[in-house]
Amino acid sequence: MIIENFHGDFEHVASLIQLSWANNDKQPLLYTADFLASFFEYPGANFSFSPTLYDGSKPLAFVAGFPRRLRFKDRELSIIVISFLSVSNEYKKKGYGIVLWSELVKRAQARGFDGMMNYCVEGEPMNGMIIASCQRLKIPVERVYAIHYLSCFLWPKETGNTENSPGDGNFGDFLELAAPISESTPLARIWSQPEAEWQCSRRLGALVARHCTGGRRGILTGYIMPIADPKRTKCLLIEDLLWGNLEPEGRSVLVRQLKNEAIAAGARMAVVPILGYAETKPFLSAGFRPSQRTVHAYFSIWNGQPEMGMLDAIYLDVF
Repeated sequence: MIIENFHGDFEHVASLIQLSWANNDKQPLLYTADFLASFFEYPGANFSFSPTLYDGSKPLAFVAGFPRRLRFKDRELSIIVISFLSVSNEYKKKGYGIVLWSELVKRAQARGFDGMMNYCVEGEPMNGMIIASCQRLKIPVERVYAIHYLSCFLWPKETGNTENSPGDGNFGDFLELAAPISESTPLARIWSQPEAEWQCSRRLGALVARHCTGGRRGILTGYIMPIADPKRTKCLLIEDLLWGNLEPEGRSVLVRQLKNEAIAAGARMAVVPILGYAETKPFLSAGFRPSQRTVHAYFSIWNGQPEMGMLDAIYLDVF
């Protein structure tokens, strides 16, 4: 067995992830080969940030890091968001996952990244190991946010008009509406145009809703992927809440529009994380209710990390 750069064998790794996560307490999403291939098309993504444990050509363990730019306490940082840590069932509880995760952290440090973000689901093993794992590598780490969710079922009878769909070419609007969030949120993502293009149109299952009225405008983004249940239920995962200068009625219209587009694409559930940077009242008015899922965000900066504590908001994708 040897640790190598990911080979790009998406089918094999998708199968590894599905089998590895099948016994998790929380219902996992279905990370297909097509989804992973699309995720690796994100600008700056690189197979070298996905060390994989291979036995010949068979992947036994996998982890991935994806680059993000963000602003934190007046500093612009380049970080990796670590995800998809998976170990083949026959090799679980033997330390391979932590070895692979540690290898990715060392690679990120060597490549000049300033830090990392790890998301850990409450109740899952990694949530209990992340702090000790960072301490072994002498890396500072703090839990900076507890992410809760709102969810709702989507019913085909709700489908209605989807006017003001942005289509391609509205990345300027997206960037303009996202920019103020990075100025007002303690930890916030900074977008480039290629990243915005991927987010809005190039990623698998991308959905965008845009509403303009009387000089007021707002944008919501998300993507659709299946849940790992017997029916492979399609779920809309909502990401960017860019309300702009829309008034309450316009925000409600925007939520209804996104729901309608998701229903038309076959989605039967929708989920939105509560990250504190944008109000969620329009979702509650549209039938969303609190779910039991909680994800903890653990943030690290290699050098010069200030005391952080719990933040009141973050603006970064959760996956």
